Amino acid sequence: MEGSFFKFEIFSDYPEVVQGISTRQYGNMSFQRGEIEKAKKNREQFIKDLEIKPENIIVADLVHGQNIALVDKSNVGKSALLKSSVIENTDGLVTKEAGIFLMITVADCFPLMAYDPVKKIIGAAHLGWRGIIAGIIPSFIEKFKQNGSSLENLLIGLGPGICQRHFVVKTDVLNQFSYFDSSSVFIRNKDGYVDLRKAIINTLNKMGIRKNNLEVSNYCPVCNNHLFGSHRVEQENAPISAAIIGLKG
Repeated sequence: MEGSFFKFEIFSDYPEVVQGISTRQYGNMSFQRGEIEKAKKNREQFIKDLEIKPENIIVADLVHGQNIALVDKSNVGKSALLKSSVIENTDGLVTKEAGIFLMITVADCFPLMAYDPVKKIIGAAHLGWRGIIAGIIPSFIEKFKQNGSSLENLLIGLGPGICQRHFVVKTDVLNQFSYFDSSSVFIRNKDGYVDLRKAIINTLNKMGIRKNNLEVSNYCPVCNNHLFGSHRVEQENAPISAAIIGLKG
């Protein structure tokens, strides 16, 4: 944690990278709940603290799928302050252009950020259990590879997300993860638990991401509810966090 928002240490050697994940002190960042005008003001403050402009931010729609969109300056201009500005039907964004900043929102789900300092490619993805099962992680990594990245150069930050102790699931979800990654599943007193963080890390490792190139936050929005909003705990009252990353123009 740095100051009033979360930052990854793994990107700290690269001054061209702007990145941060808002804490609950900024308030709700989602236009899908609560007052839009209030969420807009919250976004404005966070964006100001990152020292970037809202019109240079591209926002992912978030549909809990596996689609990753490659974006460029043609997608800029709608502004992160407009509800209609989202890139539809996508849970992740990748860009090869500086001066563009990518934004996703999370509350319990995991924000994933990546940077290739050699090819200057940057990306952000929203990882919920549905997206993980659907294959969003391979889709995200493949998008980097398609645009010239080598896995040995890819730096990845996995942000705050719900821990296994608090992710109690129903039988259908448990069965899906038992097939997807049995090591991430735990059963106690007839209750099923899934370790999404472990499932994500295991998937990244299987894909060839180096352990030294991966930073994992241990913050959980339930355990650390004073820092981050949790939909599981607060339902519709949870302040949704914004995760933003991009390269200075």
